[in-house]
Amino acid sequence: MEAVAAHGKKRICKEKGRPLLVPFRAGMRMRVMRNLSHIPARVLAACFTVSCAVIALAASAANDAPRWRPVRTEIPVPPVSGAFGPAVAVTEGRLWIGPARDTDVGDGPPQVTAFGIRAGFGLPSFDPVIVEHPAAARNAGFGLALAAAQGICVVGSPHAGCRERGCDSGQVHLVAHDHDGSWSVDEVTCPDAHPASEFGAAVATDGRTIVVGSPRADSPDRDGGAVDIFEVGPAPAHVVTFVTRLRPPSPRASARFGAAVAVSADWIAIGEPGAGETYPRPGIVHLAHRSADGWKIESSLRAPAGAVGWFGTSVALAGCELLIGAPIARAVGSTVSCGSAVHFSLKGDQWIPRRVIAAPSGSAGDAFGMAVALGNGWAAIGAPGTDGPANDRSNSEDIGAAWAVELRSLAMERLVARTPRAGDGFGAGLAFGTAHGSTRTGPRCFLAIGHRQDPERPLAAGSVDLFGYDGPMPVLVAGAVGPQSVGEQSRSASSMASAAEASVTADGTQPSEAARSTASRP
Repeated sequence: MEAVAAHGKKRICKEKGRPLLVPFRAGMRMRVMRNLSHIPARVLAACFTVSCAVIALAASAANDAPRWRPVRTEIPVPPVSGAFGPAVAVTEGRLWIGPARDTDVGDGPPQVTAFGIRAGFGLPSFDPVIVEHPAAARNAGFGLALAAAQGICVVGSPHAGCRERGCDSGQVHLVAHDHDGSWSVDEVTCPDAHPASEFGAAVATDGRTIVVGSPRADSPDRDGGAVDIFEVGPAPAHVVTFVTRLRPPSPRASARFGAAVAVSADWIAIGEPGAGETYPRPGIVHLAHRSADGWKIESSLRAPAGAVGWFGTSVALAGCELLIGAPIARAVGSTVSCGSAVHFSLKGDQWIPRRVIAAPSGSAGDAFGMAVALGNGWAAIGAPGTDGPANDRSNSEDIGAAWAVELRSLAMERLVARTPRAGDGFGAGLAFGTAHGSTRTGPRCFLAIGHRQDPERPLAAGSVDLFGYDGPMPVLVAGAVGPQSVGEQSRSASSMASAAEASVTADGTQPSEAARSTASRP
């Protein structure tokens, strides 16, 4: 500890050569010195030393402590098998969850579920809504792809059509509030439906534009892929108008153009993970831009070193930030396919690669980058193939993991399921959102993480884990801190942490009032 000094409106406490900035109000130093003029200098020096120690410890704890903490776990009520799968989307404080699908028989619940999410730790969700496929088709894959924005939800059914246009021709529906407060479900018609196109395998919306991928559409090469763009009219009618269909600039068989899509304002990102001639397929991501002449593909991004391997399997777009997943990529000089993600930023009209992101200790088959999301200055990257501890592989294979990455500082935080289960594939779906209401001690910003479920086992009811952003608390020092007040601050911080921990029970539900009362006592 070297010194405490006032510089302008900041007080700087230098500890190990690193300045820690604390808000300093004008005139505060004079008031403090006048009020403490009767205290001996030796006592004042000791008190200020303790004050700086409190600041340093608080800053260190803020840097080391997890910023994303479990909020609650959503489970279906009643617990219908397969009710909750990997697809998640959030808009206006409402979390949408798609079902799981039994891949052996092509069957799953024909419904999507939505909840309102409250700000804070452990508070129960509210206003549950279940929206069913209009024809109750269990083999349609209704909800395998979801996107939501500005109060609407776009639901993809890539396996629909066996009785109409041909199996796996696909289908998309727009779910929105009707004028009477009910939920309307309207079909978004495919402009060029063909069997096995899987229209709706990927969907995206920003509330004004809907983007739908058909990764197995022939273009003309088999499974070359296509992407359709629609415009959405204002509420409450939400009239959908077809705009154009985009094809890959260089069509290739099995390239799967449109396997992943994202939209933000005048930009659309389109993943083509099967593009390329080498193995593993390196993949390409295309950027379409809207101008006075309409939507056109303006550039194509190739995988940089360390991200070669199904680059474009997942994409997320938010303003000037773009995140692309490459789940079988290998690190430079490595033969292990554990996956990576690449962060791009828009400068002028060019998308510039900023960094390749990989898990600190990746293993083969982690599938890091299988799902990605962007929100509030953070990136989320799913790794649903991650195994558990090496000494328990038999019961922890593919339990999954997800990583939260702060784009400014590049700090990474690993998130795991509240109840890890082998084969669950935690991290297969990701979505950032903002909860309803506000709270002084709990989060408003949350991250929803979906589970893939084990394809080798009968479908479970499923669950979705919610994590809340609990950023570092500001440390304000208005004067000397004596030994007694330091102890009081420590007790206060400890009791707040205990209350936060106790606000979520083991199953993610709201605790009893007695538990809350006990946790919040000093």
